[in-house]
Amino acid sequence: MAHLSEESLALLALGEAGDAQAQEHLAACPECATELEALQHVVQAARARPPAPAAPGPEVWAAIHAELGLSDAVAADPLAGSRAGGRQRAEDDAAGGGDPAPADDDGGRGGATVVDLAARRRRGVPYPLAAAAAAAALLVGGLSVWGAQRLGLEPEPTVLATAELEPLAGYTARGSAEVDERPDGTRQLVVRTDPADVEGFKEVWLLAPDAQRMVSLGVMAGDEAVFVLPANLDVGEFPVVDVSNEPIDGDPTHSGDSIVRGTLQA
Repeated sequence: MAHLSEESLALLALGEAGDAQAQEHLAACPECATELEALQHVVQAARARPPAPAAPGPEVWAAIHAELGLSDAVAADPLAGSRAGGRQRAEDDAAGGGDPAPADDDGGRGGATVVDLAARRRRGVPYPLAAAAAAAALLVGGLSVWGAQRLGLEPEPTVLATAELEPLAGYTARGSAEVDERPDGTRQLVVRTDPADVEGFKEVWLLAPDAQRMVSLGVMAGDEAVFVLPANLDVGEFPVVDVSNEPIDGDPTHSGDSIVRGTLQA
C-alpha cells in the first residue's frame, strides 16, 4: 500500500483539509496516522507562545559600561525593569495566576507521541520540512530578541561630517556621504548613491581640493558601502568624496571618469 507523501502529511499537519482519498488512507493506515499526529504536535509547539528570554544580570551591563567608557548618565542597568517584570510573572504563575496548561489525552505524557524511527527509516522518509521550519523559527526568534537587546546597548556613532554627492558630466545619479566616529574611536566613511550604469566597477576616493592628490578607499560593490578610515588620514586634507567608474584594465590610478562628487562639511 502506497503511503501519503511527505508534502501531503506536512500540509495536513498545518491545517489543510486534504482530499477524500487522503482521509480514507489515514483511516486505514496506522503508520501515516501516527506520523501525522507527530507532525501536528510539532506545529502546535511552534505556534505556541515561547517563554520570554531571561534578561542578563546587572553585572553584564556594568561590564559593558566599563568596557565602552560610557558616562555616568547611562550607568543604570536599562534591563532592570524587564527582570522585575519577569520575577512578577514567575510569582503569578507559581500562585496559579498563569495560563493553564492545555489538557491532553496521552496519559499525562505532556503531549509526547511515540514514533517508530526504525519504521520511518525503512520507508525512507526524512523528517518533513515542516518540523525543521518550526524548530528554525523558534531559534531565530530567540536570537532576534537577544540581538535587538545588544543593538540597543551600543551608542549610535557620532556624525563628524556630511556631503551631498552631485552627478558629473554624463551621469544623473546622486548620493550622499558621511564620516562617522564609532564608540571605540574609529572613523568610517558611509557612501550611498543612486544606481548608475558603469562599464567596470565603482571605486570610492578622497581627493584634495585641487584634485591632484587622492586616496583610494576601495571598491563600492552596490549602492551603499562603508569604509574604515586609517587613523592617520586627515579628512580635512582630503575632503572631497569621489565615486569613479573604473574599467577592468589593471590600472590602479583614477580613470578620470567620475560619477558623483561632493565636499565633506563638518
